[in-house]
Amino acid sequence: MSRTLATLGVLAAALALTACEASKSSNPLSPTVAGPIPGIEISAPKMLEPTPGTKISVEKQPVTLLIENAGSNGPRPLSYSFDIATDTGFSNVVFARDGIAPGEGGRTSLRLTDALATGRTYYWRARAQDGANSGPYATPAAFTIFTPIVIDVPGLTAPAPNATVLNIRPTFTITNSPRSGPVGAISYLIELADSDSFANKVATWSVAETPNQTTTPSPADLSYSKVYYWHVRAYDPTTLGPWSNTQAFQMLAEPAPVYVPPPAPAPGGPAPGDAINLNNVIIHNSPNVASWPATTKLTRLDLMPSGAHAEFSAQAYWPEVVPPGWAGGLQWTLWIVLNINGQWHASGCIEFWKGLYESGGPVSGYARDWYYDPIRWGPMAGHQPAPGEQVGFLVTSGDARNNGPNSVKERSNVVIVSFPTNAGQSFVF
Repeated sequence: MSRTLATLGVLAAALALTACEASKSSNPLSPTVAGPIPGIEISAPKMLEPTPGTKISVEKQPVTLLIENAGSNGPRPLSYSFDIATDTGFSNVVFARDGIAPGEGGRTSLRLTDALATGRTYYWRARAQDGANSGPYATPAAFTIFTPIVIDVPGLTAPAPNATVLNIRPTFTITNSPRSGPVGAISYLIELADSDSFANKVATWSVAETPNQTTTPSPADLSYSKVYYWHVRAYDPTTLGPWSNTQAFQMLAEPAPVYVPPPAPAPGGPAPGDAINLNNVIIHNSPNVASWPATTKLTRLDLMPSGAHAEFSAQAYWPEVVPPGWAGGLQWTLWIVLNINGQWHASGCIEFWKGLYESGGPVSGYARDWYYDPIRWGPMAGHQPAPGEQVGFLVTSGDARNNGPNSVKERSNVVIVSFPTNAGQSFVF
């Protein structure tokens, strides 16, 4: 009897052990179950962020890695591992984490706890695991951590705001821009315009930076009495900084011309440009102008029925004089030089003032209207040039008739023309 009971006890124990083993095999999630399950397939997760080639500014760290969850045909829950390396083969891993539980909504993210070193490219990958089975790694993706280049606004030092500039090609002085990050060689772009809209740019040019302050001259002469506007921006080979504020400056007023007369002709010799040597001319009723410097040149002479007209540069600056008995001033006198019996004779008679275009009357009346008195004009009196006759002309400052007043003693060159018919003629020199 006792032997039978013992046999039954052993048999019961064996049945209990068999039942326990069967219970374990039917629960593959049990932590006591080890090893891969045949036929289980786990897909690679999809790499979402950072996307390949992403550049991440150093101040936007730590980096967050984001994947789309993997799929599995097994009963076990998945977890994820993440690796970051500095090479594509992942032989130099700088970050690794596994056992990351899957996130909600079919995505899983992992935010790093520490910042990665800047100025480097990194490669990251991820894969899914179920504790015994591992899926393949996703194709690695690269991202770069960089320190951004920041180029700030430069300062405008000179010309100062609303200053009057005394040089038609002023120098511009710039206080160098603050900057941060791996900045390259800095240059400055300057724009100069005649309005603060910069619609019409007078000049645009660049200059390389020098320590502390950068100076550069205007590349072109600026106009007198004009207001100009300027602004500046800094740049390096990769980054363009913002424009500075706009400043205006005023150019100086145009100075009065300083006239330096040429030297007087050598005694006895003709002045340059004279067609007749005035030293060999007999002058009547006018000052002896042979020694006066020829400070201007006749450019045009009109001898017309309505009067004579001459053009020359000194019309802009010869001062007016007031002859005795006159209410207003005279500026210059037109002379005629006549060759009478082989001898040149000259006299200044036709007077002009500023604003008077022509004077002297018709070409047919010079002898009658101007050289009519033998006492004052000797052989010139009554000599009316014939058409085609070679006649000289010049102009002198002040009033040459009757040796009138002169505040400066200057004259033009002497020209010779063929005297026109009564219809008149224009001559350009």
